[in-house]
Amino acid sequence: MERVKLEKINFAPYNPRIMSKEIYEKLKKSIIEFGFVEPLIVNKRNMQVVGGNQRLKGLKDLGVEEAEVVYVDLNDE
Repeated sequence: MERVKLEKINFAPYNPRIMSKEIYEKLKKSIIEFGFVEPLIVNKRNMQVVGGNQRLKGLKDLGVEEAEVVYVDLNDE
């Protein structure tokens, strides 16, 4: 794991997860209450999120500047 500035991480354009506003607000509340306990999974080749697009959005909305990430090395296929 490594701490990374969130400005360096890109959202995945193919994110299949759709979250209601209510669930999204609960996600942000959970981050505030319990902290950020599950790292983002990021492809080191293009800095796109492989796992955690909604968490990334929530962290950015909360003004968090850095978070723990786990890197994977995946090609575009």
